[in-house]
This record gives sequence, structure tokens and C-alpha cells, in this order.
Amino acid sequence: MTLDEILAIPYEPNGRSQSGADCYGIVRMARVYLFNKPWMPVHGGVEGSDKRALTEAVRAEAPNYREIRPQPGAIACAFRGSLCTHIAIVIDLDGKRMILETDEPGRGGHGPRLVNLRYFEQRFLKVVYYDD
Repeated sequence: MTLDEILAIPYEPNGRSQSGADCYGIVRMARVYLFNKPWMPVHGGVEGSDKRALTEAVRAEAPNYREIRPQPGAIACAFRGSLCTHIAIVIDLDGKRMILETDEPGRGGHGPRLVNLRYFEQRFLKVVYYDD
């Protein structure tokens, strides 16, 4: 699967497949298909709208990863206060660090997209990057 194919995946709440994915589903697929990393757990029961459950899932997985500076393949965990409200992944595109993310239509008005790293970081109080 290529970056263009991932960018064509429609948003789907709790989606974890090529037919539809939420932010976590996009990160899972990008890690495997673009960076040859192992699959992250499915966490299929975690609703994207349930930020407390998302935060608990991030905390449960954090010991398996190390905190790093943004680099290609790193998971970007975005926080508002103590809650993780969004995750994405760092991509290198033509020598520029970008963020691959997806958002629920109506909330952000988009599906998968690439955004500038600085723009992504400015939208949140804190962004923590993890890699294994």
C-alpha cells in the first residue's frame, strides 16, 4: 500500500481497514505499509470520540515505545490538557517533515491528509512523538 492509497481511505469511526479508518487506523496502516513496522494493537473498542478511552490506550501502549523528536515513522500523540485527543504519524515528503492524519467529516471537514508539522503542533497544547 502506498501513501496515495492511504490518502484515499475514507474516514470511518473505529475503522481499522483499507475500506475505512479513523486516526488510529490510519497510523496503524501507515506504520506497516510505509515504514515496515509491526502492527500496533487493534484497540477496536476505543471510540475516537471517547478521549478518556483514547488516552488510556495511549498510556497502556507508551511503555512499548520511546519518546523522541519528530522523525519519519514516529507516532504523534496530540494532547489538550491531560487528554490525548488525536494521533497521527510523521512522514518525510520530498525532504519536508509532514503529518499524515485523518479526521471525522464535519469535525475537521476532511479525511486523510498531509499537513505541515508546525501547523499540526500549533493546533494542540502538547504533541508527544513516540517510536519503537
